[in-house]
Amino acid sequence: MAATGFWVRALTAFGLVLLLTFVLWKAGQKSTTPSESPPPVKPIVPTPESPAPTALSQFTQSQECRDCHLAVYDEWQQDEHATAWTDNLFRLFTEDYRKVECLSCHAPAPMLETGIEETPKLRDLARADGVGCLACHVRDHRTYGPSGAAGPCGGKVEPVLKTSRACFHCHSAHNLFKEYEASQQARDGVTCQDCHMPKLVRQNAEGGPAKEGRNHRFIWGGHDPEGLRRALKLDLAVRDSELTVTVTNIGAAHGVPGEINNRVVYLKVFVLTPSQGEPGMEDEVLARRETMRAPKRLARNLVPTTQVLPGQPRVYTYRLPVAHGRATAALTYKLQDSLLDSQATLMTEAELKF
Repeated sequence: MAATGFWVRALTAFGLVLLLTFVLWKAGQKSTTPSESPPPVKPIVPTPESPAPTALSQFTQSQECRDCHLAVYDEWQQDEHATAWTDNLFRLFTEDYRKVECLSCHAPAPMLETGIEETPKLRDLARADGVGCLACHVRDHRTYGPSGAAGPCGGKVEPVLKTSRACFHCHSAHNLFKEYEASQQARDGVTCQDCHMPKLVRQNAEGGPAKEGRNHRFIWGGHDPEGLRRALKLDLAVRDSELTVTVTNIGAAHGVPGEINNRVVYLKVFVLTPSQGEPGMEDEVLARRETMRAPKRLARNLVPTTQVLPGQPRVYTYRLPVAHGRATAALTYKLQDSLLDSQATLMTEAELKF
C-alpha cells in the first residue's frame, strides 16, 4: 500500500510539471506570434478647429497681421477668401470636408513656399482663415508684398504678386486660368488684380503714409451682383421667321459662370403675341430655357463647356410660330443650381418687338 501511494504521488507531481511546462510554452508562443492586424484607422476629417502638428512659418494666423495692417485686414475679412474654409456652401459640397481633393485650395499652405506652379498643399494651421494673409504673403519666416517696406514682419518684395500668376496656384484647377490666358484681356496686359482688386489709396500699415495699394475685398466675382450685371450682354434679332439670341461675354476675362460646376447661368426666352380672345392681353407661344455652366471637375477636359467664354458668343436660334409679337430674354445666375428661381440674381434682360 505504501508503494502504491508513492507512485500515485509521483505520477501526480509529474503531471503537474508537464502541465506547467505546456502553459509556459504556450505563453512563449503568444509573445512571439504576430498579433492580428488592428482594424483600419478611420481618417480624421479636418475641421476649422483641427490642431496644427507642424507650422510652415513662424506666422500662424491672419489675426497676427491685424495690428499693423488694420485696413487691409478689414478688407480681407469682408471677402469670400476669408470664409473659403468655413463657408456653408463649401461644407455642403465637400460633404463636410470629406471630399479631400477640394480642400487644399480653400486653406492652402503658403504658395510662395509650396511653389506657385505646384499643386496647393493643405495647411496644418489656422484653416478657419481660409485663403488668408499666410496663403499669399509668407515664405521662409518672412512676409512678401508687391512693394517693399521696412517692417518687423519682413516686408520683402515679391514681383510675382503684381501679376496674374499670383492667382494661378489655386485658380488653375478648374481651367479658369487657362481661359484667362486665351482672353483678349490677357493679351492686352490686363491682370486679374486690375478687375478684382481695384487700386485705392490708404494706409497699408498703421502709422505709415497713405499710398496706392490694392483692395483686398475682391469684386466682380460670382458673389458680386454688380459684377454679374457687367459680365454678359444679350442681343435679339428676328430674320426669316427665326429668333436669334446672342449671349456675349463683355466683362470677364474667363468663362461665365466661372470655375465651379454648381454655378449656373440660365437663359430664359419667351415669345408673346397679342391675344385673340382678350384685348390688351398676350398669349405665350414659345418658352425656352438654356443652361450655361462649367463641366464637372473630373470631366473638364473631356466634355465641351457651355460657359460663355471670352470672345466666343453663344448663339441660340428658335423658329417663330407667329409673324408678329414680342420676344423677351433674361439671364439669371445661381451660385448653386438648387436655389429657387426667386433666389437667382438677374444679370441682364432684353426685349424685341417684331
